[in-house]
Amino acid sequence: METVQINWDNKEHKLNVVLAGRLDAATAPDVEKKVLSFLEGREKAACIVDVEKLGYISSAGLRVLLDLKKYCDDMKIVNVSLDIYDILTMTGFTKFIDVERRIRKMREPAPGDLISKGKDSILYRSTSDLAVRVFDKDLSLSEVQRRLKLSKTAVSHGIPTPIAFEIVICGDAYGILYERTCGKTLADIWKERPDAMQDEIKILSELVHMMHSTAIEKTELPDFAERMLEELKGNTEMNVDKKQALMQLISRLPAADDFALGNLSLSNVMVHDGRIMFMDLTRCGRGNPILDLQTAISAMFADGHGAFWKKFFARYTMKMEEDKKKLLERLLDPAIRPWWH
Repeated sequence: METVQINWDNKEHKLNVVLAGRLDAATAPDVEKKVLSFLEGREKAACIVDVEKLGYISSAGLRVLLDLKKYCDDMKIVNVSLDIYDILTMTGFTKFIDVERRIRKMREPAPGDLISKGKDSILYRSTSDLAVRVFDKDLSLSEVQRRLKLSKTAVSHGIPTPIAFEIVICGDAYGILYERTCGKTLADIWKERPDAMQDEIKILSELVHMMHSTAIEKTELPDFAERMLEELKGNTEMNVDKKQALMQLISRLPAADDFALGNLSLSNVMVHDGRIMFMDLTRCGRGNPILDLQTAISAMFADGHGAFWKKFFARYTMKMEEDKKKLLERLLDPAIRPWWH
């Protein structure tokens, strides 16, 4: 295969460049000549550089990338191997060029490695230290990338959740590699000892308060209130008057940029080595914590965990300001209020 292949995509108005083999002092001058000759007289445009088959790049090869960068309005290097990625990172290229690592392929997990099942994914043991969450085959790469970003954003803000490493391919589906967590969910513990969960309730209350006091930048996570309003608009099962009243209350809530989990269910909270961790962050966002509490209450009582959440809220609301407590009351379904009053 040639060291470089170049073509112009008229439909997408972008340049496609494929690099292969070794891009070093021996090959870089010829590649650079071909690239500059192809670009001569063209307007600036987006550029995709595919390096899946590139085995090595030297400083001379890096200069070829710099020449391309001068031409490109938007440049992206894709299918980058770990070795090439390390070179690009050490030389600072990842600071001014969008670099996307090659997706690693893994063996398909065996049924005996199953840890738990989710709505659109299954969590499997991978090694003694790692677990892999394999998503449904129809889940797009962009959606998996979104979920990886959510996990990494949460970890960067100190939210207790398994550390996510990278996207992988398992068979014909995408997955995310996480640190392996071994433990029981609060839902499992509740079944075993519903009358002896004081420690878990105390720790969870403190963690949720911490989470709801964590400021999030607008560019980091989606707006939680906007998502709730969109979901309510599409809800055909809820009573129309109740839905409109709830949408009005949500719209009138004071704006906030605090972390909201979006799935505060007992089955989504695991005790791992004595620590409580939130497992699924698919619905997390930023917004007023009251919205997070309202969705939690609506879901949790439907799961038959009302007694747990009555004790949780008795502790949680001790630290709530009175005006916020009243706002939360208004958001609660009347049938649920007696549990925690």
